[in-house]
Amino acid sequence: MAKMYTLDSKLLTGTPEIRVGDKVYPVDDRQKTVKKILDICDKNAEKKDLDMIDEVFKLAFASKDYKEIEAMNMPWAAHQQLFTLAISAVTGEDAEKTEARFPQENAE
Repeated sequence: MAKMYTLDSKLLTGTPEIRVGDKVYPVDDRQKTVKKILDICDKNAEKKDLDMIDEVFKLAFASKDYKEIEAMNMPWAAHQQLFTLAISAVTGEDAEKTEARFPQENAE
């Protein structure tokens, strides 16, 4: 008899979240959003495109959350770490694996 695999409803409804200070922001990890984010990252892999991070944040976070995060004007290192966490949240990867794919660099 063949094995049957099913998706648990928790996988379909659980939304990853990122905590920044006291606030918790849900991250959009739906298939189409993840595809758009990964396409943006692939297209900009060879460039140091800082706008790429903003594009990813606009897709990963709700509009009001994105605006709130941008208004924080956080230090560059924190901004890079948030990018890593966002990629990890949408893909389900461990943060260490994501950091290896997107090494943090100083802004030029």
